[in-house]
Amino acid sequence: RVEAARRGQRLAQDAPPPRPLYVNNINSQRLHCCYRTLYGKDEVDIEHKDIMPDERCSVSLPSEVDISQVFSVASSVDLQHLELGSLHLAKLGQVKEMPVLTHVNLNHNHLGDVGVEFLFKALVDASASVVHVAVAENNIGDEGATTIAVSLGSLPRLTSLELCDNFIQERGSIAIAEAIGGLAMSPEEAEGEEPAPMVPLPVLSVDLKGNRSRELGARRWAEVICNHPDLKFLCLAQNELGMLTKENFLDLVCAAVASAALSVLDLQDNFPLAEAGKVGKSMGPPPKEVIEELLADLPAGEFDPAEVRRAVFIRRHRGGGGGGAEKKGRQPQQGQQQAGGSSRHPGGTGGGTGGGPPVPPSPAASLAPSSVGP
Repeated sequence: RVEAARRGQRLAQDAPPPRPLYVNNINSQRLHCCYRTLYGKDEVDIEHKDIMPDERCSVSLPSEVDISQVFSVASSVDLQHLELGSLHLAKLGQVKEMPVLTHVNLNHNHLGDVGVEFLFKALVDASASVVHVAVAENNIGDEGATTIAVSLGSLPRLTSLELCDNFIQERGSIAIAEAIGGLAMSPEEAEGEEPAPMVPLPVLSVDLKGNRSRELGARRWAEVICNHPDLKFLCLAQNELGMLTKENFLDLVCAAVASAALSVLDLQDNFPLAEAGKVGKSMGPPPKEVIEELLADLPAGEFDPAEVRRAVFIRRHRGGGGGGAEKKGRQPQQGQQQAGGSSRHPGGTGGGTGGGPPVPPSPAASLAPSSVGP
């Protein structure tokens, strides 16, 4: 209902909330949300306003409360909507072992960059076997995102990240993309030092909805998903990817088509809408001409046109044949060549085109589109 209101849609008071196009349950992450478990709602999006409809209903822990010892004994730490700040995690570095910890859900708090640094440094120092970390809506900026990116290589079992609705911009988004994709920095970015060889990390799911990756971030993510062997889910919805040009948005879609692993690419609400009488620019789906270009170029039968119009690309099946001979239309690097001669090519050495059979999801990596109809 909140999402419908944001889109300007009106729902009847007794109407059920609309069902999402897909359910991301990689690493069973939805089972480690206490509110979803309590309400028994799996196929609807639960927003902060659904939990705390009135600001006067907010619950907060005093800053002197130390929650660090929870991490040493729990397998799942789920502390949402508690206005936790960095002070609540100040002593987390003193926890030397987290032997059973697998899931951390600290969504809808106020950790900031400092709190995220406390969290990820402690996880690394304790050699935690955590598989999922969720820190959505925590006032995280580029510094916090860079801290996460640097830590990922030291957390080999961490395969799903939820970073929605923060303040991560191009620099932070690119840092995470480069860490996950094993992309070495350019000599200019590395300040003249020889870039160290890197390999892709076995990350399955990244949710960056509601940040500001913009065109530069889109370009780097296109490079990652084109060749990453494991990444199944990427959400860059509401990231202003099409604010200036459509090219990097289209490159992301082409990279998703070329990917041998990606099942869902969510790019909703990335183009500015010119609405009469409104100051500023709200974001919405791709313009009609972009949709027509996509529908003309996408492999026939692999994606649902109705979902494509909303900029959600859920691969229903992969086309037969070997290599990329049957792929038609624009190639991943073409948009970047048009946008500027100095742009990098996401295709690298070509990457797979997904001509083989789809990879079946495992119980630890479940990603399924919502069913349509009764």
